[in-house]
Amino acid sequence: MLKKGCGWLLGLGLILMLGGCAFNGPTISSPVGGLKLGSYREEMRLSREDAVAKYNYCPTGGCVVRLESVEVKPSQARKGEDLTLTTSYTILTPEQVAIPVTISREMFYQGKSLGKVKDTDTRNYNGTWTHQTDISLAAEAAPGIYTLITQVSTGYGQDQKSVQFGVE
Repeated sequence: MLKKGCGWLLGLGLILMLGGCAFNGPTISSPVGGLKLGSYREEMRLSREDAVAKYNYCPTGGCVVRLESVEVKPSQARKGEDLTLTTSYTILTPEQVAIPVTISREMFYQGKSLGKVKDTDTRNYNGTWTHQTDISLAAEAAPGIYTLITQVSTGYGQDQKSVQFGVE
């Protein structure tokens, strides 16, 4: 629930809706190499009305938290190279208010976790959002296939997807 006196949150939500924003992110590293999550950009792709129509959403049905897609480009990279991680997700609630949204990521190499980070903690209005994060691979990253699990969660639920990328 929104508390009284949180007008700055409404202002932040409006900034997000009108133009997106960028913030610096955390680092995942390990003995086999890692990656650095850089700044992120987030923008609304579908308004609440468009998302409601797309999913035939009825407010009496509760809340929707859906991770639409996760992509890493390029999918095959070299050590030390920069990648772009794009995450699209939809949130729909009965009331049109900004709700807390957390995007977390965990990276795996050869089935072992290299670390988990909470990349983003924000408040967003209902709709479909696109979140882009810059990724810098470590110069000492081990060659092979990496799996990155992305989770979007709110107080109403969560969804997650994984994506793989290769390092030469």
